Amino acid sequence: MLTLLLSTALISSAKSPLTYQLEQVADRPDLIAVSVETKQLGTFQALPAKTFTNDTQPVLFCVTTNGSQSAVEYQTPIQCDHVTWQLPLAEIDQNGFDIAEQIDSYEPRKGWRFISEFNSLPRFSMGNDDPVPAQVCTPDSQCGWMPNADQPPLFVIWGLKPIELDVNGKAVKITTDTEQILQTVDKWKPALESQLNYLISLYPDNTVNQWDIAFFRRDKQAGSVSGAAGSDKILINVILNDGQLEDNEMPMLLKIAAHESMHLLNTNSPGWASESIAEYYAIKSLDKTPYDFASPQTQWQNFKQSFPFATTGLLEANSRVSKEQQYQYYPLFYVKGPAFWQALDQSLTDKGESLDTRLPTLTFNKDGRLSEASIADLTNVIGEKKWYEIANLYL
Repeated sequence: MLTLLLSTALISSAKSPLTYQLEQVADRPDLIAVSVETKQLGTFQALPAKTFTNDTQPVLFCVTTNGSQSAVEYQTPIQCDHVTWQLPLAEIDQNGFDIAEQIDSYEPRKGWRFISEFNSLPRFSMGNDDPVPAQVCTPDSQCGWMPNADQPPLFVIWGLKPIELDVNGKAVKITTDTEQILQTVDKWKPALESQLNYLISLYPDNTVNQWDIAFFRRDKQAGSVSGAAGSDKILINVILNDGQLEDNEMPMLLKIAAHESMHLLNTNSPGWASESIAEYYAIKSLDKTPYDFASPQTQWQNFKQSFPFATTGLLEANSRVSKEQQYQYYPLFYVKGPAFWQALDQSLTDKGESLDTRLPTLTFNKDGRLSEASIADLTNVIGEKKWYEIANLYL
């Protein structure tokens, strides 16, 4: 779901965008070949792919028109007709697709494939660090544009038949490996419709006009469930218990859908704020549906009793995660963070205001702190005493 604006910008920035063609390697369901015609570039260099949990990069080869092949070194000038590489796919086990790992995968029984830009799709540059615009095309000729380097990653999925829903004028494309998602559309569509309408209203200037949502089964016994927001689609785990989608799992499914949707709408916040705002408004959006959650404040009061880093402020946690990759502090963004926003929202409500109307105007300093202008705007309503009381509790 790249917007028309982004696609137009990519196309106009280069006369001849590159095409990454994905193909299934014959007799190897666990291997995908990637080929990019690069002759038009003249002298260029390969830039490493975005990385996620490790720095592993694909091994690239230059293939000339006469068939000779040689290794391509990253960030080293080269002239080449085609660059090729292969991507190994992990087989999805009986527990289902673990979205959190974002590993290139295949489902041998249902035949679908998943490729993440992370660690898989290098970029190409001509004499500078600006990548040449490119699209990635699947074997069934579905193509998606490579996003800018500072945007969420591209997720590529093929082998599943999509359906399209109209949610109050917004096109919502649904892809799933779980038939029960399609069978229960009448149950969850009204809630999702209410959620998206509310979330979209928070960002009146947003340019997102289509949601592309892919649901993947995850067995309850696996003990984990997650979602992810890419540049062109949202991934959501569907919890199944002995193969069945139970009614009591619907709130979690809808919360993840709203959380990841917020990431598409709110693209300018630092890590702690991005995750905590997404989680707070995912919960708040369910207040308008039959699938409401316990309040963030209640969840935080329970969570902090056993979490070893509960006394760590959100800003310190943000620094530890972003600078030192100490991800043991990350859960604070999902529990302590939403409690902070609820406390702030309630204080604004007590004064006849709301966080909803201020959300699009919030700005942050480079260190992750709310900007002085945003703090001044908030304290003008709730008072400095209340602001410092909330900040001292959470930040």
